[in-house]
Amino acid sequence: MAKKKHPIIAHGELYIKPISKKGSGGPKKIPHEYPFAKQKMVNDLEQISREIHENREIFLDEKIICVRMEPKFEAKSYVPSSLILSRENMVIVGGRKYTFADNKGEEQSAKLYFMRMNDQGIQLLRHTLESGLKDNIENWRNQIGSIHSLDLLSPEEKIMGFPNDWENGVVEIVLHPINNQRGKMISIFYETIGIPQERTAIKSYEGGLTFISAKCNRDEIEKIKRFNPLRALHPLGRIKIGPLRSNVRFEAPTVVPAKRKSKITVGVFDGGADESVPLLRGYTKTYKCVESPSDPEYLAHGVAVCGAVLHGNLAGKSKSDILPIPSVSVDSFRVLPLKDTADFEAALGLYEAIDVIETTVKDRPDIKLYNLSFGPQGAIIDDSISRFTYVLDRLTYDVAEGEINPLFGIAVGNDGDLEDPFNRIQAPADMVNGLGIGAFSYTPDGQKTRASYSCIGAGREGAKVKPDFLEFGGSPENPFVLVGTQPNTLSSGSGTSFASPLAVGKIGRLMAQCEKIVPHLGRTLLIHNASIDEGLSQDEQGYGFCIENVDDILTCEDKKVTILYSGTLEPTQTVKLPIFAPEINSVRGNVKITWTIAAIVDPCANDPDAYTNNCIEDVFIPHELVYHFTKQGFNKYRLNLSKPEDAIKAGELLSKGYNRSEFPVSKPAKRSWNETDLRMIDLKWDTVIRKGQSMRGSSLLNPHLTLRAIGRNEYEVRELKYFVAITLDAPRYVGSLYDAILQNYQNLIPIEIRSANRVMVEIE
Repeated sequence: MAKKKHPIIAHGELYIKPISKKGSGGPKKIPHEYPFAKQKMVNDLEQISREIHENREIFLDEKIICVRMEPKFEAKSYVPSSLILSRENMVIVGGRKYTFADNKGEEQSAKLYFMRMNDQGIQLLRHTLESGLKDNIENWRNQIGSIHSLDLLSPEEKIMGFPNDWENGVVEIVLHPINNQRGKMISIFYETIGIPQERTAIKSYEGGLTFISAKCNRDEIEKIKRFNPLRALHPLGRIKIGPLRSNVRFEAPTVVPAKRKSKITVGVFDGGADESVPLLRGYTKTYKCVESPSDPEYLAHGVAVCGAVLHGNLAGKSKSDILPIPSVSVDSFRVLPLKDTADFEAALGLYEAIDVIETTVKDRPDIKLYNLSFGPQGAIIDDSISRFTYVLDRLTYDVAEGEINPLFGIAVGNDGDLEDPFNRIQAPADMVNGLGIGAFSYTPDGQKTRASYSCIGAGREGAKVKPDFLEFGGSPENPFVLVGTQPNTLSSGSGTSFASPLAVGKIGRLMAQCEKIVPHLGRTLLIHNASIDEGLSQDEQGYGFCIENVDDILTCEDKKVTILYSGTLEPTQTVKLPIFAPEINSVRGNVKITWTIAAIVDPCANDPDAYTNNCIEDVFIPHELVYHFTKQGFNKYRLNLSKPEDAIKAGELLSKGYNRSEFPVSKPAKRSWNETDLRMIDLKWDTVIRKGQSMRGSSLLNPHLTLRAIGRNEYEVRELKYFVAITLDAPRYVGSLYDAILQNYQNLIPIEIRSANRVMVEIE
């Protein structure tokens, strides 16, 4: 008998309650004795002053100085803010990771902060150290003792991602934020390297970095890397689009003539589209956004991508088939091809495309869903954020109050068959507020597997799980069948270029079917419902394979129920998010609870190691009456206060000076309080959380999550939007779990699954 299907349930946020939570963690042993650390810092400042004096031509009035922390001192509580003695003369302007060899010759990784100082600031810091003015201040002593060294970033540390045989090409140059001297900085920069400004593209962000795209050779890079305000310099690869087998043609099916189209519009930035192609006609609107002329190869790619958004993979379709009206419509913005890649104009083309994207997204608040199936070839670099990535993350986050945040689906790139590290995902698929989509294909026996060309993870700090998931992208043996540029024809191809619009189109379909689904809730649901292949690593598949039929996402069963939540967390706020499970304690056998959380965070390009300015910490509480009881020097007890004998025992322990834990016992317990481990193991600071627990029903009582907003430094002032999907699977539940939830929590409402006709509008 087929299992009964019900609409998934929404409005879980109506039961979310704020709770208070004390801080946790304890003091850490400071690695250096204060007298030694103080003298070493004085010596470091003397060396810095000598280097500045000897190389005045590469410095501005404001200098960028490195504060290198010792390993394991990455938490925000160890930010060297005590060194800021005068905000007029010194300020922290970002950071990154650095590596060094310890006394045993072993490589260590630690945090580096960039501090902008003028000469007065350097002198003030040195005077404060030498005079002993702050010797009795504990926080000052501890921060001085946790610093490895002060110095200037070496030229070699600024150059990233260049192969040994690189001689010339397009590069991205990143300059530090300079307070009141940005114009002077840029002028001195051009004088230093001797490249005419008109042969570069430049973009500065208020209070942030300056990005320059330029075509350089190795000799010019040798000059650039000495410039003190230089933060990073890395190659910008050429645009590489997915291959089309245009020589393979198929007779196309037809589509219902377009008299009405969906009001849910997907914006596609690509090589343009041809509105006269029958399968696009009426459902696609085109915009020319760049000066470069249209190119047949890029046009074919753009048509294919638009067709994938509208109709998906057309394999198996024939001339006799009539396709349904698409659930979405497409606005195609032509930004490809870039300017001539044979000379310096290559440096201008990508930035021109990024400029168009920035302007278009801001000018089109009606479009909330976008696809990009292109980007510069080349693996991402951990210690540098590309302008492309930063722009998309910023556009996602910065919306007017009450507005829906847009979502970008990005192809991760097609260099997955290269050697490590060149097979890593490509910008801007490393964005933390969007979807980086890889591709799967099929084995000869019909099993899904990562397509060999699909780039792999890991992602960067803030989104280490990349790709987010895999979608069908085709292969030479089993190609993705696409809309062709010739009338009534199909073509075929393969690549992440086609996997991405297929996934974006699925989110559009979810939005068309349910008004409750906004783009980032759609993002959450696709990740939540992705299926893991235990034979593949996380770097290959992310959270797994995208669900084939998105209609299945919107329904659940009697004993397997999905609840949706959405909300906003205030800075440092902790909330209790209930997992609705009436009478779950009486269930025999195991109950599986899975949850997925997706947040939209404030990006910080100044610090790739702290790119997500804020995030969510989640804790799973399976039983609301199970607590730990502890006393220094004595055994720890775990007691279930719903049991009379444990309640009596708890009273005895409290009378003996034991303390009850602030919150019920969590599962799993946090494995480490070390910041490095929390990042690597618990994916702290990541924008997506997907976890699950399988437990005996008898060990559950009013289970819930606690969600806590955390931020870095001054960024705690920003609110944090989040979306949650929780699935409760209790196969041996007596009766209908679905009905029991609705009966016990009457503010919960099943989503309304609507007909596609509800989102259709007349074509103008």
